[in-house]
Amino acid sequence: MKKALLLALVGLFTAVAPALAYPPPAALNFASERGVPFSLALDGRPLTRGVARQVHVNRLAPGAHWADFTVPTPYGRAVRFRSRVWLEPGLETSFVLVTRPGRPLYLRQVGAVALYGQGRGYGNGSGRYNNRPVPYNQGGYGDHRSPYDSNPSNNDYNDYNSRPNDPDSYDEALGDRGSYSDSALDDRIMEPQDVDALVQAVQQRPFEASKLSMAKEALSQSSIQADDLKRLLRSLNFEASRVELAKFAYPHVVDQQNFYRVYEAFSSASSQQEVQQAIGAPAQK
Repeated sequence: MKKALLLALVGLFTAVAPALAYPPPAALNFASERGVPFSLALDGRPLTRGVARQVHVNRLAPGAHWADFTVPTPYGRAVRFRSRVWLEPGLETSFVLVTRPGRPLYLRQVGAVALYGQGRGYGNGSGRYNNRPVPYNQGGYGDHRSPYDSNPSNNDYNDYNSRPNDPDSYDEALGDRGSYSDSALDDRIMEPQDVDALVQAVQQRPFEASKLSMAKEALSQSSIQADDLKRLLRSLNFEASRVELAKFAYPHVVDQQNFYRVYEAFSSASSQQEVQQAIGAPAQK
């Protein structure tokens, strides 16, 4: 009897141990403010062919990762920027790369939603959430001197000296658990008929929470046009839900230069201002 009980306990531990040892993977979205093009390497691995305005990565190991951005400028110089991002297990976290002439680049977290089941809501949408940028330097990642060196003669973004990526990156250490998807860029743009079907399905949900959850789930797996997002927002009953979905959807909008059209779905100027603040867009007069 004791032997059978012992074998049962060993079998249970064997089945449960892998789940305890490997937390659920995370996903990550990057989008630029006002659609500024950028190139991106994550943990030393290039994710863009040329430049992009948004990047989606799934099947990431939770924890710390290094994001290296290169932003072209009108003057021919490329601005290089590095930031540490932290990913919680089982969450898709969205960031906006804020680009302001004459000011340093930085990342702003605008959303975090569960990949499986009910979402946990939004994180620190008004701050940088442990994503303080550090410069390229000869001391490697450990040197945290301030990157905000002034340059009065340059009216462009602050520039950093490039150095090779640290070979001891998360990509080598994590193996398959930290692997990237075959297609890092999210190219699955929703067609108008797909949006029509989604709007109809959302409207048929009896509760606002389930409407919002369905819309988020659909957008987490695809991209959408600004005009289609406006239609989707109008399928929600409450202004607060529209604001929340707009914040979440911003990294998934393929034509972010037209994101201003989304504001027509709001009934108050304060809602528009809240979304603009969350995504780092300048207020419209």
